[in-house]
Amino acid sequence: MSRDSHYNEQNSTSEAVRAVLRFLRVIRYRKSYLIVALTTAVLLGSVYYFTAARIYEAKASLLITQSSPDVWNGAASSEVGRHGLIPTYEQLFSSAVILNGATQRLARLPAALRVDFLSVPRDKWIDVLRANVSARSVRNTNIIELSCRSRDPAAGEAVVGAVVDSYLEFIERNHKDVSVEVVTILEKERQVTEAKLEQKKRSLLELKRQIKDFGLREGSIHPEVQRVLQLNKAIMEVQEERLQLQASLTSVRSAVRSGKDLRQHLINLEPVVGDRLISSALGLSPLSSQLVNDMERKLIEDRSKLAMYRGHYGPNHPQVRQLQHSLQLAQAHREEYHAKVQKHMEKVQERELGPLLISMLEEKLFEAWTFEKGLLKEYQALEESALTLNDDMAELTITERDVERLSRLHDTLLERISNIDMTQHRANVRVSVVSEPAASRMPVSPRLAFVGVLCLTFGLGGGTGLIYVLDLLDDRFRSPEELQEQLELPVLAMIGNLEVGNELGLGALQVHASPDAVESEAFRTLRTTLAFSESDTECIAVTSSEPGDGKTTVLANLGLVWAQVGKKTLLIDADMRRPGLSRLLDMRGTSGLSDVLRGEGAVGEICERLVQSADVPHLDILPCGPRPADPVELLSGTRIVDLLGWAQSRYDQILIDCPPIMAASDAAIVGHLADGIMLVVQPEKNHRRVVFRAVASLLGMRNKVIGIIANRIQPQDQRGYYGYGYAYDYSSPEDENEQISTSKPAAGTPQEQVSPDPASKPSGAKKRVVPRRAA
Repeated sequence: MSRDSHYNEQNSTSEAVRAVLRFLRVIRYRKSYLIVALTTAVLLGSVYYFTAARIYEAKASLLITQSSPDVWNGAASSEVGRHGLIPTYEQLFSSAVILNGATQRLARLPAALRVDFLSVPRDKWIDVLRANVSARSVRNTNIIELSCRSRDPAAGEAVVGAVVDSYLEFIERNHKDVSVEVVTILEKERQVTEAKLEQKKRSLLELKRQIKDFGLREGSIHPEVQRVLQLNKAIMEVQEERLQLQASLTSVRSAVRSGKDLRQHLINLEPVVGDRLISSALGLSPLSSQLVNDMERKLIEDRSKLAMYRGHYGPNHPQVRQLQHSLQLAQAHREEYHAKVQKHMEKVQERELGPLLISMLEEKLFEAWTFEKGLLKEYQALEESALTLNDDMAELTITERDVERLSRLHDTLLERISNIDMTQHRANVRVSVVSEPAASRMPVSPRLAFVGVLCLTFGLGGGTGLIYVLDLLDDRFRSPEELQEQLELPVLAMIGNLEVGNELGLGALQVHASPDAVESEAFRTLRTTLAFSESDTECIAVTSSEPGDGKTTVLANLGLVWAQVGKKTLLIDADMRRPGLSRLLDMRGTSGLSDVLRGEGAVGEICERLVQSADVPHLDILPCGPRPADPVELLSGTRIVDLLGWAQSRYDQILIDCPPIMAASDAAIVGHLADGIMLVVQPEKNHRRVVFRAVASLLGMRNKVIGIIANRIQPQDQRGYYGYGYAYDYSSPEDENEQISTSKPAAGTPQEQVSPDPASKPSGAKKRVVPRRAA
């Protein structure tokens, strides 16, 4: 892809170079127009130079310096002068106040110094000054150069002097006591800022009292906000407890309805309703519970002592026996107690345990629900207060920032005021005249060098433009030399105008009908040119830029003159869109090239069968055959290569008739396989740009263009210019009548000098040649 883009870039560059060179050649051919345009421009410039009024220029220079720092921003004077000072004071010269002061001074001068204002009303003098006076700053300096153009040198100096005096007066008037004025402005701004600052401070104090600010700052939480957060946490805990009680109540009710054992529920509800409440519900007093706990603790201690005594005293020691007896009594008492509790629980479960548990759970659930509602009510009240507090805190923050901003602005204004130089009657900008008004003694307009360059530019530009327009309008080749130079291709032959006849076959060929005519000698000249060509020309394709240029007639006559010198010649009709050669030689309706390319057998065998012999020795023709639907596809295959290889092994000369290159790409495909391709051009008919595109198309597809054949050349003594004719339709065979002549040469027509017919090329022994594409 990159290779193709590189090739396209080189191709476009070469085409642009060729276009420029071609236009330069057009200029050379039409150089008379360029000379006329240049002469006219010089004459007009000369008239202007000798008749125009002489204009003189007076100049003065002023130096702008800053004598103190800028009272506004404290920047250095050099930086201000470089970036803002000089352009500002330069624009002042064109202001109405400066020019109005200059006109008042000019009104008091003698009339001789007001030559530029004599015929102008007084109210228009400012417009005259704006047109004649200009100011420009010298680069990288603080110097402004003032100039004025006038018809009289002394009048120009007077105008420049009046403008400079008016400018100096304005600077002096506007820059005097500037420090006092600046201090006054800054003091007013400071007072306004101070009033705003006091107001903001009062607002800040009022907000702090309103929201009861405890000195909390960023990173801490207000007490009311903390209270809201605590209430929210408590509400979540109470809601969790209420949901647990609701679930327990539902489970107990279900167990009561289904008659299930409630002891497991009783154990699970102990953390919810409390162990004392459970004991009370079972008929167990707190004292009984205490006794049971003491007994359990006594059992644990006795067991520990028994284990220790057995290790020291043995099993038969009295103390060991006493501890064993005590443990037996305690265990019996505990078992009796548990049996009593179990019996009591069975009685209670049968009668009172279920309702009792339900009652206790409902009571606890009501307490939790009441407590939750109280918390929610308090939370809602505190939430509204917290939201209001949040808005107040935001307003407090904004007010604090305003106070801080106004404080900084107030301090800045105080610092600016303290830094201003309060010295009176001293301007911070000084203007000095470094060059007094002086006029040149030589006129600045008109200048000979400028007029000369202008005449040369307009003369060359106008002449070139005129030539380009004429070249666009006269889109013809004016001579064979122009054709050869602009296309950069050799003109192989120039064939005269042949009369059109209705005869078909060999009788329609000029060389056969009138072998001694001048037109016939042109074909022999073409044969001689090709015979002595340095490159191979055994297989040649012939095409044209448009239909009706006579390419078929040229090819048939050229093939006939090759056969007349004993060269075995083959004519191939490769125009499978509009087969002109087959029609010219009256071979339409016969098999031919399309059958060879579409066939499946050996190419040589099919060609031997389809090639037809003409009535002239050594001349054979391969007609077009039936017209295919897609000729490009057939010509792009490999059988055309085999066909040309077979033909070159049996014939001395092969000529291939191709469609016009601008109508189809068939000619480029065939020309790439042949040794070269010739382009038939009819200067009287073909547009120059069409021929350029045809040649560019052939070269762009890497075809070797042997040269140009100029057809139907008009004699120079008949017409000085070629006429126009244009036909570009290539849709049906009836639209084209290729020019076929059976006429005799006109009497008195001058004979061309023709070189003798070569019998053969001086190329030694004959060898088999294959097409360039196949090689």
